[in-house]
Amino acid sequence: MRNLQKILLLLCILLVTTIIHAQKVSRADSMKLLSEFQMQTAKWMEAYNSKKAENLIPLYGEDAQYVSGHVPGLVSQGRNLVIANFQRGMDSGGHIDSLEVLSMNISCDLATLFCRYRATNSGQTVEGRNLLVLRRRNGVWLIVMHMTVV
Repeated sequence: MRNLQKILLLLCILLVTTIIHAQKVSRADSMKLLSEFQMQTAKWMEAYNSKKAENLIPLYGEDAQYVSGHVPGLVSQGRNLVIANFQRGMDSGGHIDSLEVLSMNISCDLATLFCRYRATNSGQTVEGRNLLVLRRRNGVWLIVMHMTVV
């Protein structure tokens, strides 16, 4: 009986330790992904501010969609149309002053980023929000949905 109690106690300790370790790994993975997404949004801002929309191509999936009041019909579908839309914004004086990830949610190979941005467009400063949906393909996170609200 005493040996059974010791075995049960050891199993409980092992179970609790495993759960605690799993939470730490999960939190560490989450922080690593947040850092990765912050770097990706910084790359996005740098690419946009380069005034060369083709620099945005590696950040978007082929089936990407851009949803915004700045787009005829509110939606651009397909990476080529999304990139062309951004080039029009760049050509009309658009500049992103800051882009900050406010929150992140991840499920398997999908991630959502809720961001705040500040932009100067033809001398007028605006602040808005972005919702980015990213899909991991072959280990690379690509934007598949980009929604903007000013």
